[in-house]
Amino acid sequence: MHAANVKKLVLCLGAATLLAAGVASASRIPGERNSDQQRSSKSSSKTENLYPNAKRNDPKTDMPGSLGTKLNKAQEAASDGDTDKALNLIDEVLADKKVTPYAKAFALYLRSNAKWEKEDGAGAIADLKEAIAIDALPNSNQFPAIYTLAQFQLQEEQYADAAKTVDQYIDLSGDKKPEAIAVKANALYRADKFQDAIDTMKQAIAASDKPQESWNQILMASYFELNQYGEAAKLSEEQLAKNPNDKKLIQQLASIYVNDDKNDKALKLLSDAKGRGLITTSDDYKLLAQLYGQAEKPAEGAALLEEGFQKGAIQPSYDMYKLLGDSYALAENEPKAIDAYGKASPLAKDGEADLLRGQLQINSQQWAGAKESLTKALSRGVKRQGAAYVLLGNAENELGNKSAAIAAMEKAQGYEETRQMAGTWLKMIKGGGAPKKK
Repeated sequence: MHAANVKKLVLCLGAATLLAAGVASASRIPGERNSDQQRSSKSSSKTENLYPNAKRNDPKTDMPGSLGTKLNKAQEAASDGDTDKALNLIDEVLADKKVTPYAKAFALYLRSNAKWEKEDGAGAIADLKEAIAIDALPNSNQFPAIYTLAQFQLQEEQYADAAKTVDQYIDLSGDKKPEAIAVKANALYRADKFQDAIDTMKQAIAASDKPQESWNQILMASYFELNQYGEAAKLSEEQLAKNPNDKKLIQQLASIYVNDDKNDKALKLLSDAKGRGLITTSDDYKLLAQLYGQAEKPAEGAALLEEGFQKGAIQPSYDMYKLLGDSYALAENEPKAIDAYGKASPLAKDGEADLLRGQLQINSQQWAGAKESLTKALSRGVKRQGAAYVLLGNAENELGNKSAAIAAMEKAQGYEETRQMAGTWLKMIKGGGAPKKK
């Protein structure tokens, strides 16, 4: 029984943040030579080369001043949140007969960002691809455009394309930053290429001084998809060693142990956490109680749940009262189990808890209570209807209601799993007795 599974994770590595490195910045268009730019041209020429290992040389930029002015105004409008105004100005530039390849590429780059803001993912990707294909932007814009394209593709679920675009970015720019490698690993993970995602994310983590937590989660999820629980445990144990009081890490590691059928390790981990005051929520108590049950220590699980209810850490709910009843039933404490199932009943959507309660009441010879619980169970719906009718017939018979007992057993005969048993009971009831207990 697996108490908790780590589900497939989804990660978006901040496309909006990375746009700041591209044309969405507040810098003016390089092609427009105004007085401010003339004064700063000397300092601009000394700007640090961000891509010293690039395979591509910076192309010459050429843009009429009037178009540069419009694109700067478009940038300002976009920064002020007036996307429609920005789009109108950009479209004017693209329709101008004087537009140069550089001006067109820059305009498409700006329009891509504007379309993304308007949640037009397909349009944003199309414009960005065209801007890149023109090959007229300086490296300081061309490479961020390629990087941004990879992120757009990732968020639009074009995972194979995103991975290829990251490869293009690294190859052309010579920039092997871990963030780019992590984007590729994320795309591979989402494309269900889990081993490739593992290998790639390990590269990103190894190349970073401060790996993002989300990278570890992608790596962890990939291990889970391949049932590599041992590797997942090693990663989680390393993280927990650095942050021993991190409850999320404790729960994650416990889930890994459970999935790897190492319930004893999960139980020890959570028991130690409880001793340090880290078991505080309903989910914490639920998982630990389930592990006690799996370890054949249901009495300890029931005591733990009672503690949670008393402290207010566990709020009344069907699931928690049902678990409490199950724990007491496994511990053979029938009175407590009957009481817990009784508390679960008003919160239930079906009659399963009532059926369990009625069965225990039969065992305890509480015939009237059993009749009430089993009648309720059948009216609300149960999976084992034949068994419920057999138990109800038993209770009715003990209460002296012979006709009602016969009616219940006849209904039980309608189910394959209880046909023979119900037939035996019917013979005995009609004959004035009851089946002998074996």
